[in-house]
Amino acid sequence: MRVRRLRIENFRKFRAPVVVDGFTDGLNLVCEPNETGKSTVLDALRAALFERHSAKSDRIRSFRPQGDEVAPSVELAFDVNGEEWRLTKRFLLSPSVTLEGPEGRFASDAAEEKLQGLLGFARAGNRGADDDSRGALGLLWVEQGQSFLLGSPGETARRTLEEALAGEIGAVTGGRRAKAVVAQVEKALEDFLTPGGKPTKRLKQAMEVADSARAAATERARELEQFEGVLEQLEYKRNERRRLVRDIEDPQTDADLKKLDEDIARARAAGQALEITTLAVREQSARRSTLEERRAGRDKLAVQLQAAETKVAGAAEAVSTHAEVIGRVRASERTAALALETARSALREAEIKRDQSVAERAAAERRLALASAFARLDRAEAHAAHIREREARIAASRMDAAAMDRLRQLEDAESAARAQAEAGAATLTVTLEPGAPQILLDGAPLAEGAIRLSRPRSLSIPGVGTIAFAPPPSGEPALARLRAARRDLADFLASVGHDTPQAARTAGRARAIDEAELLGLRTRLKAECPADAALGIPAGLDPLRGALAGVERPAPETKDAAFPAADVETPYRAARAAETEAAARREAALESLKAGELKEVALAAALERAEAERARLAADLAADRSALSDADLEAALEEARAAEARALVDCDTARRAAEGLDADGFIRRRDTLRKKRDTLQSQLPELAGAVARLEEQARTLGGEGPASRKAAADEEAEAAAAALARLRSEADTLALLLKVLKEAQQDAARRYLAPVTRRIEPYVRRLLPSASLSFGEDLKPQLLTRAGREEAADMLSKGTQEQIAILTRLAFADLLIDKGQPASLVLDDALVFADDDRFDTMMEILAEASGRMQVLVLSCRASAYRALSATRLSIRPA
Repeated sequence: MRVRRLRIENFRKFRAPVVVDGFTDGLNLVCEPNETGKSTVLDALRAALFERHSAKSDRIRSFRPQGDEVAPSVELAFDVNGEEWRLTKRFLLSPSVTLEGPEGRFASDAAEEKLQGLLGFARAGNRGADDDSRGALGLLWVEQGQSFLLGSPGETARRTLEEALAGEIGAVTGGRRAKAVVAQVEKALEDFLTPGGKPTKRLKQAMEVADSARAAATERARELEQFEGVLEQLEYKRNERRRLVRDIEDPQTDADLKKLDEDIARARAAGQALEITTLAVREQSARRSTLEERRAGRDKLAVQLQAAETKVAGAAEAVSTHAEVIGRVRASERTAALALETARSALREAEIKRDQSVAERAAAERRLALASAFARLDRAEAHAAHIREREARIAASRMDAAAMDRLRQLEDAESAARAQAEAGAATLTVTLEPGAPQILLDGAPLAEGAIRLSRPRSLSIPGVGTIAFAPPPSGEPALARLRAARRDLADFLASVGHDTPQAARTAGRARAIDEAELLGLRTRLKAECPADAALGIPAGLDPLRGALAGVERPAPETKDAAFPAADVETPYRAARAAETEAAARREAALESLKAGELKEVALAAALERAEAERARLAADLAADRSALSDADLEAALEEARAAEARALVDCDTARRAAEGLDADGFIRRRDTLRKKRDTLQSQLPELAGAVARLEEQARTLGGEGPASRKAAADEEAEAAAAALARLRSEADTLALLLKVLKEAQQDAARRYLAPVTRRIEPYVRRLLPSASLSFGEDLKPQLLTRAGREEAADMLSKGTQEQIAILTRLAFADLLIDKGQPASLVLDDALVFADDDRFDTMMEILAEASGRMQVLVLSCRASAYRALSATRLSIRPA
């Protein structure tokens, strides 16, 4: 099998159509950067061959470009056994498939079946194609990230390979008689088990009977268990009620409560005494602290008064020194003010001359702006006329975007209804003999071929009679839906004023073109009518019209008129610079004067504050001493310290008396006992009710005889289980016989794995000198032997596993090609774990293999394949 050309559209990242062509029989290489779509090309190739066109699984929906509701489509040209075939497949929206080749043209399911027969794969399941359904060809097409996997081939691929082996070495599975025996055993086993091992027919019915009997026995056991549980719970509740009454009437609880009340009274009395002595300690401590703070404050006032007198003397000296400095600063400020006035007079004269020149220039600029505005108005009026023309056409057409969507919906509904009507209709196949009389179908001559009877039809044979055909009543709903869909479509076409859907679509496309052009015209109109700050015109055509209405259009030569250019800026700038310099000098003088005056005020204020602070401190110290002399303060402080010591002794005595008497703890213990008794008393009615309910429930359940019912159900369950065991034994015997027969076939097949081993051995020895590879029963690489030591294949390094996996696929491809089966090798970003030497060896092996089969390599590493002799292909727009 050789790929010749691939075209992809609306498939994942390929929204626009792309094509890959120029495939040769040998080695083909597609080297593109990351995210170019190489893996997508392989996915599209696999989808075209292995996925059903009518499938709608999540995998098929993933073919759509993200965010687009489009129909992914793939076109593939390929050769099989020298014959050219062309495949076209479309998914999701109006799904379809066609296959054209030397045997004719196939469509729909017939095309899928023909493709499966050509390439030897199985029909994909509801969730899409998998390793089992893709067959041997899918095994040889390795997607990205899967090249190092050493799994066994899928069921379909393994069957194809085993058939190829059988064709090479003769009968592998024991001949026709062995197959006939296996078929008879499988047929007998169908009464018991499905091919997948699930119960069916007799065994399934026996299992259902056994399950039902077992369920009944379980239910009866549950009823008996429930009855015994009720009796057990009743006894428990009765004992619990007796214990509860005993706990409620316990005399020790009353004694404990009385003692706790006495402890609480003693603890409260001791706590009050402790609180009184603590308050006395705090009062005496506060009095002592107040007297100590007063003595410290008086000492601090004396120190502060001495510092204030020193500060007053310094402030007076600073005021006297600053008076001389401020006089010199005021003289400098007066000189700078006179120079500034002279500079400002010269600046005013220069400004008058410059303003005259600016006015003349502004008049010239306005004339130029008016000329430009009139030109924009002419262009805008032309655009406005085109806009009105497009708007009139759009208003006359009713085929807007919503109408186009509605038309598509109605056409899709009519197609779906027609397909449903035809799917449920009978088929009349007509074959006429030569010279047969003319037959009329609904009044028209009858032609040979298949006729779908989805509606009432009549056959007329002149001179013989009439045959009427009526579709089955089950198809009437589909016909009604078809008629309703056609009626809805006709009503819609009448509402938009068109006779056919094609005419409506043409009108819709014309309206869409007008709408697009209208948007462009409006954009150009808006660009021609911007806001004009020079003329004070807002943006828009109407403001432009209004602003220019009644204004005389400037002469055409206005745009070439030169502005007056008198040298008035140089004298103005010189005068401005002189004025700025003088102003800066005056500003600096004023800043100096202001700073000096501020300092003068600050020094005077500092002197005033220092004198006020000295007077305040002297008054505070005199007032404090007049209220309490220093000697009286010392005597009061000594007395306060003695009283504080006596209060501390009394407080310590009260604290020792209160130790061990925790009133809150006593109260909590008392409340806990009371709450426990209340809780027990509240539980007593509930327990009495529970005992009564359980007694009544026990009487009810005991009257139904649960033990006898359980015994009867157990007997029925045992009988059903025995019958099921007999059938299971019969099924197990047949299954064991079938397993033994198939194992015998597999043993015979394993003896003939030599052809695969023989084909892969040269490849392995070139890659790993003196090494050999053996396969398991499932055609999976199992052991690598080198230097007399065996290594499990799945324990080798990732790089070696990948290389062996690719060589195994090459051996399978050689086997299939030798037996006339379609085979080609596709590798997507393979050999990523190979070192340089092994990579070169693998390239040599692939190059040699390309002489026997088509090989396609997809990679993003252009430098690695630069020296490879191959046909280089690219993904290009179609």
